[in-house]
Amino acid sequence: MPVPIHNSRPVPRPSGQLPPGVDLTGVTELRLHGVGGIRPETLLADLAPQLVAGDQAAGFYRTADLNGRHVEAYSWGALAVRSAVRLLWLLLLPFAMVNVAGWMCTPATWRSRWRFLLHRAVLRVAALAMTLNLVLLAAMTAMDVMAYQCGARDTCVDHWWLRWLRWGPLADHPGWRVLAGAAIPLLLVLGLALLGGRQWTPYESVQPPRGVGDASRPPLVTSARPGVGLGHPYFWHGKSIGLGVLHLAVAMAFLAWLTGHTVGAAVREAGQVAHSPGWHTATVLAALVTLIGAVVLLASDRPPVRLLWPFALLAVLLSGMLSAGCAAVFAMRQPLGPGGTGPLPGMSTAVDGCYGVLVAVVLAVLVSGLVTRRRGEGPRALLLPFAAVAAGGVLLNGVGTGVMIRVADLLGDVPHPAARPDRSNALMIHDRVYALVPYLTLLPLAVLAGLAVVGGLAWWRGGGRRARRAVRDEYGAMSADVNDWSINAADTGLSTLRRSWEARIARARWAARVDAGTAFVTVTLALLVGLAYGALDIWVYHRTPPTPLLATSTFLATAAPLGLLLLVRRGWQGLDSRRRLGIVWDVSTFWPRAYHPLAPPPYTARAVPDLQRRLWRLHDAGGRAVVVAHSQGSVIALAALLQESHRPAHDQVALVTFGCPFRKLYGSIFPAYFGDGVIGAGRPRVWRWRNFFYDTDPVGGPVQRGDCLDGVDERLPDPDTPWYDYGSEPPRPRGHGGYWTDPRVWALVNHYAFELT
Repeated sequence: MPVPIHNSRPVPRPSGQLPPGVDLTGVTELRLHGVGGIRPETLLADLAPQLVAGDQAAGFYRTADLNGRHVEAYSWGALAVRSAVRLLWLLLLPFAMVNVAGWMCTPATWRSRWRFLLHRAVLRVAALAMTLNLVLLAAMTAMDVMAYQCGARDTCVDHWWLRWLRWGPLADHPGWRVLAGAAIPLLLVLGLALLGGRQWTPYESVQPPRGVGDASRPPLVTSARPGVGLGHPYFWHGKSIGLGVLHLAVAMAFLAWLTGHTVGAAVREAGQVAHSPGWHTATVLAALVTLIGAVVLLASDRPPVRLLWPFALLAVLLSGMLSAGCAAVFAMRQPLGPGGTGPLPGMSTAVDGCYGVLVAVVLAVLVSGLVTRRRGEGPRALLLPFAAVAAGGVLLNGVGTGVMIRVADLLGDVPHPAARPDRSNALMIHDRVYALVPYLTLLPLAVLAGLAVVGGLAWWRGGGRRARRAVRDEYGAMSADVNDWSINAADTGLSTLRRSWEARIARARWAARVDAGTAFVTVTLALLVGLAYGALDIWVYHRTPPTPLLATSTFLATAAPLGLLLLVRRGWQGLDSRRRLGIVWDVSTFWPRAYHPLAPPPYTARAVPDLQRRLWRLHDAGGRAVVVAHSQGSVIALAALLQESHRPAHDQVALVTFGCPFRKLYGSIFPAYFGDGVIGAGRPRVWRWRNFFYDTDPVGGPVQRGDCLDGVDERLPDPDTPWYDYGSEPPRPRGHGGYWTDPRVWALVNHYAFELT
């Protein structure tokens, strides 16, 4: 039942507990919030708004009518924030970064068929390599540290969660223990795949509205295709199930090969002869067929015959399962023996080879950018996908290595990589991986600290004399309705107060001009240079970092998983914490999972058709709409309105956006999908459109360059006035979140609603 905060007048309502009727005629103001998951109570200034459409995850809420119009809010924040379980998607951030990297291609690449197909194939292979990187880290922890090394010692397996290693033949059969350890990374990938499949139903299975007689069906292929943009009818509904099957099949084949390779090496190191070598050969051949088939399907645009696509996926999956079965038979047929007390034989060479392939794949992203690059495209557009993939890899390996060291530290002693202690009393971590820990922990912290120092100095200089003079010139002569108590902050006789206020405005404007994409590329490149030096020093010159650095970095690496758990726990306890953490997902989970199927599901697959369906429902009831959208909500509104086939032919929609990151953020990072051409030539069909922005807004800005939109963009001075009453605080810049309380914005909303009446 609506209970407006700023209105004490009674609201008409039916008797009892019946909900009020929902009148869809007339004008409806429809509000969309931005990042962070603002509750409908806050968005509508209503203690108890009425849910009139949708559900608790994403629904339309209505408050009491205002000035002759209905007022609703679309609350979509629960799709990414309000559920505490979804906070576990933080663990999938590396996969989300790789998926986002695929959408960072340039407009020239997007328009050219062969350039885009090359870009998509390389990024999908990089996504597959990221999945195998996770499998490798899990295998090093489960197969080597837990199953092989710890399983050979009675004191180590005394932990309650490892007592299963004493059961049956596992205690005396190292091959069986390695095989049992391989089940853990396989279960990890299966769990992630099941999580993605479970979330497909409430997200990507939602269909957009269609007119009567429209028998069109969603395409069976991905939405990542050359020339396909936001206006495509089914852009948000490209299926990722096929990609998930390929990742699962290759993960099984990789684990099968790794199991056969390490078990065979352990048998040879023990001075024995491997039994049934034909099963190992079959494992390798099946794994190779799986990998080749998966890469071919990842690179293909669509199969020559559409009906062959499910059979091709099934063939690759069966090949991966065959390789896993052959590896299991090979491991179980090896001779008995307690095994050695050192690290798992063969794991070291496997790790070196796998990381070499991973580096080559990440560099292939950079090479593909060079190949598809056209004259006139700056280096920033070339480096963005490469930087996103590399940053995801660094994050994954930093956290994964920390988990591995933490597990080993819980089970036993982890010696210095350069030391050669009695291996019977220590759990050994791969030397070169261990030596790389400082570059995965201390180096990122040093780079971020350097960025903070440089950014802080630049921010301080942003309030320099020239910038303060510009503020003074703008506000000094600004008139207002003043009285004897009024003071102009830009023209006060107190020079210290005036300079402080002018510097605050100037620094806010400087911060709003910072290019987030350029900063991200710069930080990532600095980090990669340090990592390249470290890898060269460790792998080529066989040098290890000093002991103090290793000790400090190891502590940080082992603390990282605990810190992540505390972060998740804190988010579980409070909505405000979940909202701040969910800002990451509001940006990174905007895109369909067309490159990495294990990335979190996109909320746009639900939010965009929800908004389209509501606008269509209002139109069919004879109503008209004024869409008022902030920040990420404005991007959702534009995405919904750009799809002409999912809108009535003669609907009347007025659009008011503010804090819109369409060009400033998305257009800078995703130029092919949010560039000037998207709004210039194919602007959404609306009755009126006005986009407000502040010079102090670090996220929002104009939606197009120059005057291409006939007055759509309107800059609002921020603050709107330098005048304030004596004894009060000088006016502060509103920044990104101040539009909701800006009377200039709502004056236009009222005007649009009145004209539509």
